[in-house]
Amino acid sequence: MEDARPQPTDPRTWDRWIEAIGPASMLVVIGERMSVELRAQMAPEDIWQEALLRAWRIRHRLEWRGMKSFRRWLLEIAEGCIWDAGDRARARKRGGSARTVALEAGSAGDRSRGPVDDVALLRSTTPSRIAAHREGSEIMGAALASLPDDVRDVVRLRLFEDLTCEQVAQRLSLGVSAVKHRFRKGGALYRERLAHVLSQRSQRSRPPRE
Repeated sequence: MEDARPQPTDPRTWDRWIEAIGPASMLVVIGERMSVELRAQMAPEDIWQEALLRAWRIRHRLEWRGMKSFRRWLLEIAEGCIWDAGDRARARKRGGSARTVALEAGSAGDRSRGPVDDVALLRSTTPSRIAAHREGSEIMGAALASLPDDVRDVVRLRLFEDLTCEQVAQRLSLGVSAVKHRFRKGGALYRERLAHVLSQRSQRSRPPRE
């Protein structure tokens, strides 16, 4: 059982928590939840940055129950950002405006402290970090997409959505034993595919021999 922690009022603590929940894997989940139409107009990292901004500004509402609970809380906020972006995209489509979907900087009720209060986001949303997280999510996403159909959803729900075997079984209308079997098989295969994708990327990034 994870220890209770105080609310993340310290920007450095917040930054460590964000890194601990795996931003690259969060981008994979966000990308999976976005519609094809929305993905054509904006990237998962745009949703992620908006979710981080909203989360930081409503952090006082967080009841600490461990890192897994914190990750689920962030995913719920990201889900809200996806819905809001989708609504704006549909409204713009009806009005015939530009393709780009601009994200809001949180609701008026969440913006009581101003830009100085957003200092915690400076580390977690720097271009270099976003680029690294994007690359990591692309690698994870490629490994996940390469899995056979019968295990892909189980691996995604267990590793990326952090659902229990019982929750996965209910979501996919499978028996718990079937979920556990597919996760053992799919998890091992995912690690192999992940190593393969990493190896390919590493080879492509090496300078040519003279």
